[in-house]
Amino acid sequence: MEALPGILLVALATSLGWGLRGEWGHWWGATVPGAFCGMSLWLAFGAGEGMWQMISFGAVMAVSLSLGGTLSYGKIVGYVKSEHDRSPMFGVLALFLVGGLWGYFGGTALGLLATGHDYTLADMALWAVSASIGAFGAYKILVVGLDLHLSPPRSDAWAAVLGGAFATALFFILYARDWTVIRFAVFGWIGFGGGFSLGSLIHRACQGKGLRVDSWKFMEHSVGFWGGLSLAIAAFLHDGLDVIPIDHVLRLTSALVVLWLVPYLNISDNFRYWYSERAWISRHTYAIFQLSALLSLPLLVYLMNDLIPASADSGGIGIFVALLGFLTLMAIAKFRFDLSRVRLQVDALFLSEAAACALILALFH
Repeated sequence: MEALPGILLVALATSLGWGLRGEWGHWWGATVPGAFCGMSLWLAFGAGEGMWQMISFGAVMAVSLSLGGTLSYGKIVGYVKSEHDRSPMFGVLALFLVGGLWGYFGGTALGLLATGHDYTLADMALWAVSASIGAFGAYKILVVGLDLHLSPPRSDAWAAVLGGAFATALFFILYARDWTVIRFAVFGWIGFGGGFSLGSLIHRACQGKGLRVDSWKFMEHSVGFWGGLSLAIAAFLHDGLDVIPIDHVLRLTSALVVLWLVPYLNISDNFRYWYSERAWISRHTYAIFQLSALLSLPLLVYLMNDLIPASADSGGIGIFVALLGFLTLMAIAKFRFDLSRVRLQVDALFLSEAAACALILALFH
């Protein structure tokens, strides 16, 4: 795929995913832009067709971007709009921090997929321990010791994630000396952090002018667009993404994350909303869905064990477009019967970005 269409594909796919994330929220919602980002990165810059490569990239990015779901930013957006006692500049910088931390670990994960370094399980364990110590220590120093709070009384998980990011940087600079990972991590921070700050300013402007649009949704799309754009540029400057070794277990695990876990987590949020918030379905319907979904897991594992050895390593575009379309429709369906002007604008934006991604793939792949 040519560079510009490839970069645009990743930006639009991640933007759509982040918009969908806003329908579900939390860490499980963040798996959606992660999966879309990883899969589209491979389709745009991967070495060959590589269906299983695409699914593996999607799984790794889904897990890594879900980490940011622990971070609270709702009140920070209010600072940018001058709704609370802190300045708009504080809000903009705080969103750059929160969005940057979100993108930092996504970039780190992509860097690990792109690097030429060979890491052992012991290396990864050492990194995990270092990041855990950094997270624990930073929280105790910044929050408990120095009494620093980003948006009280909201969660101060930012301090722990910041400590983990600092320890991660030390690990890959001093121990591994892997500048590829650091470079991708920096691109992730700048893209996601900058996209969050820029989106919040757009949100402030729309609110100030009284425009009848869901500018909060535009802000979410901005996070994904600029974050995806930055990681796509990083992949392009890296001269593309090489094939990574994938055994049977990794293929199975990746397929379960992308094709079962991500849809299940977020469709489950739909059913919870329909049951507990709107009473559109009964308690028994909710229970039947959960039971059916869980029972489908061992069946899927059984089927995948047979399909993986026999399947050709092609058809990635079809899987990507199908997942993208399915989750888009699920996000639209969550607030069914809502025909308000603002809601229809949101749904139209979802459909437009999904269609744009499919069109780019059809024209340039």
